Amino acid sequence: MGILMVNSDNLLPYEPSTDPNPLRVSSAEETEYGSININVGGGITTPAWCNKITVRVPLGSGAGHLTDNGAGIRTGASTGWTPSAPSVVSGFAVITFTPTRAVQFTGQIISLTLSNIEVNRAPGRVTIDIVESSSPTNGSFTDRTAAVEVDKFPAGFVFRNFAPEKIMVENGEAAVLRWEGSDAKYTMYWGDAPAGVPLDKERTWTTPVGLSTVTGFMLRAEVSEGGTTLTHTLTTAVTVRIPDLVVRNLTVQGPAVFSDAVSLSNAAKDLTVAGSVRGAGSNPLRVSQPAGLKVDAKAQVAGVFSVDGTSTFNNDVSVAGTQTTTLTVLGSVRGSGSNPLRVSQPAGLKVDAAMTVAGATSLTGTTTLSGATTLSGSTVLSGTTQLFQGAQIRFWNKGQAPGSGNKFTATAQTDGILTCSVKQFDATSMEKNIGYKANLTLKIGGRYHYCAAPMLRQVGGGSEYNITVPVRKGEQIEAWLAVDGSNWWSLVALALAWSAVGRKADLAAVSGEAPYVLDDSGQGMAEYLRLLAEDAARPVGDKPEEQAAVTV
Repeated sequence: MGILMVNSDNLLPYEPSTDPNPLRVSSAEETEYGSININVGGGITTPAWCNKITVRVPLGSGAGHLTDNGAGIRTGASTGWTPSAPSVVSGFAVITFTPTRAVQFTGQIISLTLSNIEVNRAPGRVTIDIVESSSPTNGSFTDRTAAVEVDKFPAGFVFRNFAPEKIMVENGEAAVLRWEGSDAKYTMYWGDAPAGVPLDKERTWTTPVGLSTVTGFMLRAEVSEGGTTLTHTLTTAVTVRIPDLVVRNLTVQGPAVFSDAVSLSNAAKDLTVAGSVRGAGSNPLRVSQPAGLKVDAKAQVAGVFSVDGTSTFNNDVSVAGTQTTTLTVLGSVRGSGSNPLRVSQPAGLKVDAAMTVAGATSLTGTTTLSGATTLSGSTVLSGTTQLFQGAQIRFWNKGQAPGSGNKFTATAQTDGILTCSVKQFDATSMEKNIGYKANLTLKIGGRYHYCAAPMLRQVGGGSEYNITVPVRKGEQIEAWLAVDGSNWWSLVALALAWSAVGRKADLAAVSGEAPYVLDDSGQGMAEYLRLLAEDAARPVGDKPEEQAAVTV
């Protein structure tokens, strides 16, 4: 380890290195030779001129001495500098390095070399004194002192070959480092781990996490000798294929491709693009941040603009194309919060195609539904409203109307209105004092509705009476007539008109529609008496003659 020590008026920096590195002491069996190179002037920050540098190497056999053979030291220096032969003075080998003329140090480095040094046998730290004759102005040169320290490790000490198993790893892959070394305390420094990782016994080490960028490693070995801790360091580096990159300023002259997320992590930082921001290839630009995209200024979209997520417009939104420009919404168009969607344009809202309203709907103005319309929820029509056009009609002519034995039975395919019309023709051929009447019974969803006809006695007369009943979708409908006297079936006709709400639909008949005709035979009279008995068995209030014209 080389340590630079300076006093308050020292002008030049000094940095020593040894060969071998680290320097080892001699043993009884073998003399160790080494050299010391001292670089002068590296990283200088103040003006400095120098016309002489003197190096004093301590001589002796102790831990603080370098060698006991000062005369055997050989010297060398950079071009333009001349070293003197070592002279032994008061326990020091003294070597003076002199330039051809005073040298101004402005960043250049000169090297002073001491070689062929017979290192003594005592491990320890040696302080080499330096005296520089220097001046900040190339005049009035003054002697100023400094010193460097050199560690001498025990004989046979080894610390070398510090290197990674792979000089390049994948991004996120851990690095494995190995080295050769004698017994010592080892500490690993790497990346952003300035505290170091102690490795007293190991000669191999794996990084605790994967690497994401080029990473430098420094391994320090420590040996304690005579109360002094001798230290030596080795360094290496591992590169990363496709590394993470942290830079202060970045200028890219050519195309740049980012294969993963790009983030401006600092708050209030702007991304300025002189051209366009586009998705890769033919893909659209996608903003997937849950907070969405905020545009503080006017936004102009020249091409197709598709928004898949929730969008909020805090001001008016206009589709400013021609009258043929279309705004297409695949989901729903709603008012903000719980407010309804409001169309305030005086021209109102025009829907050219089918419209499906699933919720409660209030139409307070004049409304025309001219196309196929489905109202599947609770619907309030408080204005003048046209719900349907026309009706489906079933008609039974005289003598063919259904009786209790062949009731007309159907299922309502939609909500609607059922209108029943009974026609009684004149009784010219009958005796005036007999008379007859036809009673209509409707059974809808378990509810009975009766329509009792007036007694017809006049000759050449006739009558028609009607009943109108609302029916819910899916309800079962039964309709039949009861005629007073089997002779009168030939004078009664029946018509059922079905007006469907929302769409045209017929009643789905589930029974035959063949007429049932009573005759005056014994069998016919028996059937007639049975019908009278059935009518008499109904609860009071349910008999046709006790009902109003229409019961709903």
